[in-house]
Amino acid sequence: MGMAYEYDPWFLAETSEEGDNILLWQVGLNAGQLFFAQIQAFEKMFRQPSGFYTYSAGDVILNQPAQLKALIEAMLGYYNSTNHPLRPLLFDTSIQILLVLYRRAIGEWLLAPAELMATIEQIEIAMGRGCLKRDG
Repeated sequence: MGMAYEYDPWFLAETSEEGDNILLWQVGLNAGQLFFAQIQAFEKMFRQPSGFYTYSAGDVILNQPAQLKALIEAMLGYYNSTNHPLRPLLFDTSIQILLVLYRRAIGEWLLAPAELMATIEQIEIAMGRGCLKRDG
């Protein structure tokens, strides 16, 4: 049993077909729930919604990519403002996963520090490819 992270372009009228969601990430249920809990923690920490919501059992839908972009930008502000020794262990991979999810939904990378982008390809490979309609 797994968990699907999807983008709903119909919500923003980017497509005329309801239910034409883009699969961003298919992940194991436990890992998917753990990551969603991290997203919720970041929403509270940065006082910024992510644009994700849970839908049925095991599905997480992104319907507000502008909110995800704003959350990532808030997280990048924090990233750039601290050199705490635990930051890479507790924070860097999570922001990289969000950067990959944003790219898979919107089709473009957000501007991020070179240190994060240097290993993002390995993060994306570890996440698997999914069914990416926008990936060129």
